[in-house]
Amino acid sequence: MPFPEHIERIFETFGIRAETKAALFDLFISMGDEVLEVFGDIAESVADPGMLKPEDCATIRRRLVERYLIRNHPKWIEGKPTASFYRPRLLEGRAAGVAIPLGDVPANVARMLDRQPIPDGIVVQGRNAHFGGRSETISFDVIPSVLEDAIALGQALGQQHTLPGSAGATSGTTDARQQIALLWEIQPNVYKPLGERNRAIAKVYRRHRNWHVITLLAAIEWLRAKSFRVFILRGEALPATHEVNAAKPVTPPIIELHNRTVESVTRALDLSLSPATAADEQLLAASTVMNTGLGKHVAAFGAAAAIWRID
Repeated sequence: MPFPEHIERIFETFGIRAETKAALFDLFISMGDEVLEVFGDIAESVADPGMLKPEDCATIRRRLVERYLIRNHPKWIEGKPTASFYRPRLLEGRAAGVAIPLGDVPANVARMLDRQPIPDGIVVQGRNAHFGGRSETISFDVIPSVLEDAIALGQALGQQHTLPGSAGATSGTTDARQQIALLWEIQPNVYKPLGERNRAIAKVYRRHRNWHVITLLAAIEWLRAKSFRVFILRGEALPATHEVNAAKPVTPPIIELHNRTVESVTRALDLSLSPATAADEQLLAASTVMNTGLGKHVAAFGAAAAIWRID
């Protein structure tokens, strides 16, 4: 297990269990050195660190979210980029991606939301900042302007797959060489408050419940401004692209909501959606934007029913 050598020696000295080290390594390659600092704090609080189990690592992410946001949220408000929270898995914790504040929530969101509350927040772009993500990922989150609200969202129960502090994000992959981008998910970071679940974020969630509209609009506008050709996954291809657990299938309501969001945002931007053409399919297949599941799906059934081109 490729921990730094001096860390491995410390683990051996204190008799840290193999299964606990394995759990720590998964956290380490996703979130970096601070995982080990927090684990050190936990180890110092118990009589025998050798008795620590994987479940004793469960609070590490929550502690790191608070640390991360306290340190970086003020910089985003000032418009300064920072390191990302999650790290490219390929780099095994050695280097972070980047979080780039893009400014206030886009003004043209107002006419789409039709008198619904617009969150007081900023849009932050993540590059190579997706949990467990491949290289060349890109994401767009809307982060509350109030630090305490961002921390509450970042520590809430949910998927928590992009920058901590947002209710959800639009994510995708870019191929800079070919100047194309594929947006492949509009996914929540937190579960919608229901009963006792996430009751603590109920108020802030209500203010941010239109995160899906805001983040998709921001993603499309930014990519087009940078002259990317933009493609977006159709809801019908979500299972092939993202369904890795048969016990948690991509349901018809999720597919319907995805398609409705894409259609409403592109319509508001006066853009059109077209099925990917045979030429588009060749371009996508020759690029790095599709994951293995989507690539196999497109090879078997074609791109037209799986991917839209935004014009």
